[in-house]
Amino acid sequence: MISALGLEDVVIINDFEAQALAIANMPDKYREPIANRPDTMIASRVVLGPGTGLGVAGLVHAEERWIPVPGEGGHIDVGPRSDRDYQIFPHIKTIEGRIAAEQILCGRGMVNLYNAICAADGIEPKAYEPKDVSHVGLEGSDPQAVETLSLFSTYLGRIAGDMAMVFMARGGVYLAGGISQKILPALKKPEFRAAFEDKAPHNALLQAIPTYVVTHPLAALAGLATYARTPLRFGLALDGRRWRG
Repeated sequence: MISALGLEDVVIINDFEAQALAIANMPDKYREPIANRPDTMIASRVVLGPGTGLGVAGLVHAEERWIPVPGEGGHIDVGPRSDRDYQIFPHIKTIEGRIAAEQILCGRGMVNLYNAICAADGIEPKAYEPKDVSHVGLEGSDPQAVETLSLFSTYLGRIAGDMAMVFMARGGVYLAGGISQKILPALKKPEFRAAFEDKAPHNALLQAIPTYVVTHPLAALAGLATYARTPLRFGLALDGRRWRG
């Protein structure tokens, strides 16, 4: 890239670090609110993106700068809470005996969840791709797919609420990626916010935090462009990831 484009150097930035950069200054037209909450606080934020996996990043606001914090939050353990969860979870595929968030909150995870629901109901699952589950679930033509989207929204709400507490994300939680956009009608139903806010004894804290779906078609690139234009607004450590010609 350096030789072909005549650049002096290249900075390597993690994909969800770029998503975090994007939500520092996301225009209203590219963020769809899930439940209306006041959005007047310049404070730390979180972005989650169910896609090929589950990406998670924080955006800490400190000393008048935004500091992106990438990580592997999509691999945290998740467990059952409701009676229905306890029926379904024994049928979810595990990774060496554990169920990580990414096992149910991504494209293949949606299929894993659908198959587990079918197994719990004692029926043969259809050979769906992730897009099929979301399509027939939104359409309402397959009861197990409808429940899949409902539980997908619930579990995503639980994880989003957990991350909001970890980062004290009073500035909002943002859902990025194509899946969030495609299932927006399901996310706008009560399940997501109910699970997001159900964090006793801190329900009031979560109730005050706004949540959004990012609808920008190229949010990560927009984040990189924002950083390139105004690097002093952000606190990025560049040691070890700056390549020079």
